[in-house]
Amino acid sequence: AINLRAGALPAKLDLGPGGEGTSSYVSPAQGQSFKVDALITGIVAVLAVSVVVFFRYGKPEVAAPMIVTALSEVVVLLGFAAVIGYPIDLAVIAGFIAVIGTGVDDLIIIADEVMSEGDVNSRRVFRSRFRKAFWVIGAAAATTIIAMSPLAVLSLGDLQGFAIFTILGVLVGVLLTRPAYGDILRSLLTTDR
Repeated sequence: AINLRAGALPAKLDLGPGGEGTSSYVSPAQGQSFKVDALITGIVAVLAVSVVVFFRYGKPEVAAPMIVTALSEVVVLLGFAAVIGYPIDLAVIAGFIAVIGTGVDDLIIIADEVMSEGDVNSRRVFRSRFRKAFWVIGAAAATTIIAMSPLAVLSLGDLQGFAIFTILGVLVGVLLTRPAYGDILRSLLTTDR
């Protein structure tokens, strides 16, 4: 049987001539610097996505709730990590960035579908369009969860944290933030409140 645990590969280590090999060391200060750099990258990604979304829609009533909703997913995930005491490492930060990306993608699907055929003049029209978008989002979420599940259950080191928080982010998105964004959009776009 092949042992697929983190750091255990079924191959001999080639130490090179003389059997000395090489080693590398990452100091705690450098590791902390990597975390700060990853957080800065995440913030820059959020700002870049925000600018693109605002230019794409040109309507603050569509774009602003989209960004706030996407960021709320990260807040919920950070709260969950704090409650269970899960360490925030680079893989988890990468999971947060993936959640922001897929989350904004889903919110764009909702906005595009709702606004695709002109004005939304009634709740019935909105509900029909939102339901159509939500099926697409649900299928994409199921695919992501299925794809990440092996990484979450196998002990593959850092990939496990990435997978767990990506799955949690997708679930939070589908169960909480997508419906919340739909409600916000409905109240802003429909005329029969």
